[in-house]
Amino acid sequence: MKTLKIVKILNLFIFLTVTFCFFSPNAQAFVNPDKISTTKSLAHYTMGQIYDLLGATERATLEYQAAAAFDETSYLIHLRLGINYARLKMTPEATKEMHLVQKFNPEDLQSHYLLALIYSNEKEYEKAADEYEFILKKFSSAEPKNPEIYGYLAQLYYSQRKYDQAIEQFQKMLILDPQNADVMYLLGALYVEVNQQDKAIELLAQSVAIDPEHDGSLNTLAYLYAEKNEKLDEALDLISRALKISPDNGAYLDSLGWVYYKKGMYEDALKVLNKADTVLQDPVINDHLGDVYYKMNRVDQAIKYWQGSLDLLPNQETIIKKINSVKNTQASR
Repeated sequence: MKTLKIVKILNLFIFLTVTFCFFSPNAQAFVNPDKISTTKSLAHYTMGQIYDLLGATERATLEYQAAAAFDETSYLIHLRLGINYARLKMTPEATKEMHLVQKFNPEDLQSHYLLALIYSNEKEYEKAADEYEFILKKFSSAEPKNPEIYGYLAQLYYSQRKYDQAIEQFQKMLILDPQNADVMYLLGALYVEVNQQDKAIELLAQSVAIDPEHDGSLNTLAYLYAEKNEKLDEALDLISRALKISPDNGAYLDSLGWVYYKKGMYEDALKVLNKADTVLQDPVINDHLGDVYYKMNRVDQAIKYWQGSLDLLPNQETIIKKINSVKNTQASR
């Protein structure tokens, strides 16, 4: 079974939680009176900071509101006001203030951080992703030789199913770090996702050459060879090595069973796939079990497992065709 270990949206929530220190009452980064134009607005802004430091969020918010009334164009005032609205769970008001920050200072990243968190909490994931993308592109421009930034962008694009852009970012990572077996694995897995198996095989083979114990690459490469029905002896060696590293991995057991199936070793395939089925409930494993049982002329068992695959993942056309074909053959006898 091919597996895709692309990290879920780069743990952006952790990433943004760490950076949320920008918004803590004790942070000093926002203190910049030169950005506030009038004496009265500065006085209210300063009082707002004092109340923030005392933990009096509502009083601080009133002061920032007063400061904004005297200086409507200060992005710092809108930033502090929006942060406090967010603390008070006044989400629409916080969102409005962050957009004002971006209007008066489009390059301010703190507003994008907060909007990303707000949109994530509101489950508006597309809007959150736009904010993440803006942040990461800024970091990428500031540090063009930082491979981690490209990794963040790649994972973000993958989460949005923008596979071409994700591939481009991983390619940039490889230019900066051409011996990175993990990146080769991730890029290879993406090529599998977009049905470019030959490119995937090339990269996964490179990954294994660099790191002979990279179990993800060992497994996926073995599975691809089995799917193409080529280099089956090499595939058996590859997946055996992966299982030595992770012996109870259901996906790896499925790959081993599938290699056995392709080699015509149906009893061995059945044994391994049944073990995989006890470890991992997965539609692919059920489909493979159905194929093995069919080859062994155990048609009722084949239909049972194909149907089990459909129960786990409905509307699989290829499996529906298998079941209908077998049933039609039985009916015609």
